[in-house]
Amino acid sequence: MNEGKMIFVVDAMYGNLATKLRLLGYDSLYFADIDDDKILQIAKDEDRILLTNDVALVKRALKQNVRTVQITKKDEVEQILEINQRYNIGKCVVAGNNSRCPLCNGTLHKIQKDLIVTQVPEGVLKQTNEFWNCISCKKLYWEGTHIRNLQKFVSKLNELL
Repeated sequence: MNEGKMIFVVDAMYGNLATKLRLLGYDSLYFADIDDDKILQIAKDEDRILLTNDVALVKRALKQNVRTVQITKKDEVEQILEINQRYNIGKCVVAGNNSRCPLCNGTLHKIQKDLIVTQVPEGVLKQTNEFWNCISCKKLYWEGTHIRNLQKFVSKLNELL
């Protein structure tokens, strides 16, 4: 497995869950449109845990010894709790040095502020000193106001884990 962490492949109907898992630092492949044979093959080839609510797909996965979590809840906190019941993920953290790119699942690397001054709004530059970029899609990230909402999500989640 990847750096001692569980890695996932997430069924098409769970894009928001994939994004949350990425922000929590989990390598989570997600495709908006993928057929069952392909997602099973990826899970098998890369030893990924399949996350789906498709009962038939869960049964096929189990027959092929693919680790699976059948997602039954609508709420993302509850979905992550379902994963935790099956595979103990422990307490969660959201931080630039821990997260993955929410868009493409790439690895984030810290980047020096002086290298990105022309790519970030001036107000952000004045208030922020730490920046990360995705090595795959090159998107820049910093801990902005959206992080507060995410921290609330993580706090709620950790209280229940």
